[in-house]
Amino acid sequence: MLSDVRELDNDQQVDVDVCVVGAGPAGITIARELIGNDAEVWLLESGGRDAERGAQRLNRGQSDGYPLHRLHQSRVRAFGGTSRHWFRPGDDSWAARPLDPIDFEVRPGIRYSGWPFDRAHLEPYYVQAQELCRLGPFDYDARRWADQDRTPPLPLLPGTVESTVFHRGIDDFSGFYEELVRAPNVTLVLHASVVDLATDGDPGRVNRVELRREDGSRCFVRAGLVVLAAGGIENPRLLLQSRRVHRHGLGNDHDLVGRFFAERMSARTGYILPASPDLVRRAGLYDVNEPTPGVRVQGALRVTDAAQRQRQLLNCAFFPLPRNLSMMSEAVRSLATLAKARSRRPLPAGIGGHLRNVVAGLGDLGTFARERLRMPDDARGVLALRAQGEQAPNPDSRVTLGTRRDRFGLPVARVDWRPADSDRASIRASQEAVDEALRGAGLGQVELMLGDEQPPTLFEGNFHHLGATRMHTDASQGVVDADSRVHGIRNLYVAGSSVFPTYGCSNPTLTVVALSLRLADHLKKRLAEIRVHPDASR
Repeated sequence: MLSDVRELDNDQQVDVDVCVVGAGPAGITIARELIGNDAEVWLLESGGRDAERGAQRLNRGQSDGYPLHRLHQSRVRAFGGTSRHWFRPGDDSWAARPLDPIDFEVRPGIRYSGWPFDRAHLEPYYVQAQELCRLGPFDYDARRWADQDRTPPLPLLPGTVESTVFHRGIDDFSGFYEELVRAPNVTLVLHASVVDLATDGDPGRVNRVELRREDGSRCFVRAGLVVLAAGGIENPRLLLQSRRVHRHGLGNDHDLVGRFFAERMSARTGYILPASPDLVRRAGLYDVNEPTPGVRVQGALRVTDAAQRQRQLLNCAFFPLPRNLSMMSEAVRSLATLAKARSRRPLPAGIGGHLRNVVAGLGDLGTFARERLRMPDDARGVLALRAQGEQAPNPDSRVTLGTRRDRFGLPVARVDWRPADSDRASIRASQEAVDEALRGAGLGQVELMLGDEQPPTLFEGNFHHLGATRMHTDASQGVVDADSRVHGIRNLYVAGSSVFPTYGCSNPTLTVVALSLRLADHLKKRLAEIRVHPDASR
């Protein structure tokens, strides 16, 4: 069923069994899994069916620390959530890959690492998530998708570096709109901005969810179970601002809500100079390709789990893409950095150095422009390396409440992203491992290592807002437990990438969906218990 918060009366209170806050990939997945259940489910979306300017303004915030995309440009308040951001000019697909087994482990040399369960535990949910996301078979073995004649994997010696694949989806989550609107026990409520999770009656239980409308009036949802699925920044923000009873916010007895915020460390990190031009022509696996009708994949290089353990490295994937050598000049890199700086806050350091690179390299820029116009793709001579790496969990990298306020009078989110020098060093060490593997196989070598460029390259972030309500069985080390329930709040759960304890190098959506399917199974069990023992919801 479909509703709109503007249709409700002022101060109206609605009683439901499950209230899901946020209609992005996590919230939509959970609501879909509860279709046909005896429970009445309300799925609340702050925006409309499509993006609207007024709702987007609620995403404005503040940024400190390392430059980050402006918050209102990296998130979408509309049905489908930030999946509506996936498709941009020149890119009509999104990347999916499960986390690697090592990502779930407690890793020597990496503080705060480890999940409450291993990769094998999540495997059946990954298989379901792959189908729900319409990605084709759940198979991430590069050999399965390679064509030995046209798109073979690089013939590296076994051991240190391997080829893997990312699947590329072509559907966002807005396609589930009609299914949810038709569901008899699910009500999708649009323009429903949640401003507070109240625990007035019992500090260990959310007894009502407060919604605010554009005119300032309010209404309430009372639910036996509440799921916060509002995204990696809004999840901690809502917990922090719900402080009428809990002075520091819900689940924040140990000052952990908002901490361990992470983004994906994505940047151009040099290039592969091939020993033979044939290497570039035969690197089609590492660009987006369609080995089977309707299934798109893209290959990448990564240091194996075993080598990561031995060298105590963070996970990192490298995408080698055919490019002209002129594109590798410092002038081109600096020009791209200056263009990206317009949408980052705070502004990147070294702006003056980038300007000097552009002025000094005007000839390189001219060559690049001419080659781009005249040179066909199959004449490109190098493989540009684009890194997609994880950062180590850092409690000083965090989401807090800002000094500005939104139109409801509530503090906006303030994000202080703090990747460490050791994160950058790990990516460089992984890049050196790739160089060793290429040289060992006689394929070529990596030039312009990360850290050799001046000014330093800008890590972009990929709208992957991770870790700020991290999962841990110990309340002194995490915000939610292994079931995604907020420590100390019996009926409140968190879904989405904010629960990741560590982050891996894979895009997070497939794992978000897998975790949401797992949480939905838990909610079904809780609902069954409540039917037998109604007091179990109190």
